[in-house]
Amino acid sequence: MNQAVVFTNEKEFRRWFEKNLSRFGIKEIFLSQDVCPDYVVVMDDGRHAKVEVELFAVNFKYHGHNPAKADYIVACYSKTDEVEGVPVRAVHRLWCLDTEPLDILSPSDPLSEDEATLLSAIHQSGGVSLSALSEGKLGGDQEIWIRVPPDRIAAIPRGRIDDSVLNILTQSAKDWVKKYHHLLIGAGISEEGCRLLESLVRRQLIAHRPINFMAAVYDGVIVKHPAWFPVEVYATSQAWEHHKDDITKYLLGKERNAKRDTA
Repeated sequence: MNQAVVFTNEKEFRRWFEKNLSRFGIKEIFLSQDVCPDYVVVMDDGRHAKVEVELFAVNFKYHGHNPAKADYIVACYSKTDEVEGVPVRAVHRLWCLDTEPLDILSPSDPLSEDEATLLSAIHQSGGVSLSALSEGKLGGDQEIWIRVPPDRIAAIPRGRIDDSVLNILTQSAKDWVKKYHHLLIGAGISEEGCRLLESLVRRQLIAHRPINFMAAVYDGVIVKHPAWFPVEVYATSQAWEHHKDDITKYLLGKERNAKRDTA
């Protein structure tokens, strides 16, 4: 079994932060409170600074905090160096496969060998559980999330609605996403694996879709985290349209190797 993220709620992260001040250039805490800013701290150079702590840096925006009330955002995960003009100091890079990525690339751009290899494997499988990738050579210590905007969170149904993909969400995941605006879709993946997946998503060559819990179990990986949302990645129609030669070349190579091994 792969372990998911270290922190399952913001209180845990705040406790860790208070024990690791030096990692952020902080000498001591002057004030701790439950309203923004979470802390007033003394920096190593003697300056006083206002610090807001978030599990995900972007939640500073979602929570409606006033940028004038914070000098820094300390976050467990962040994709950017600032949010709402406030500098971010993050522990981990946020690998986030958004449904609609903001920085789309052309699907026809040339692929690296590693990108082509992964795309071909995903195409051949017809869909592979994202967390199952942790069991192969792409295994590592990174996590992949999807960001859920507030308007979509507001649309999450109460109880059960037939044929809704949101029925896959456990109650713990529903509670988590309403508070933290993110769902965990992959854990135990290497940094390079995250880069490859992110690149293929930005090129619109792969996408992800929910799968039920039993399908994830069948793939052999269960992520023990309240925010886990099992999904699989699959090749889009543009993958074959723009990179048929890459996909075929890799598949033919596998077939040749199989014939050679059985000869």
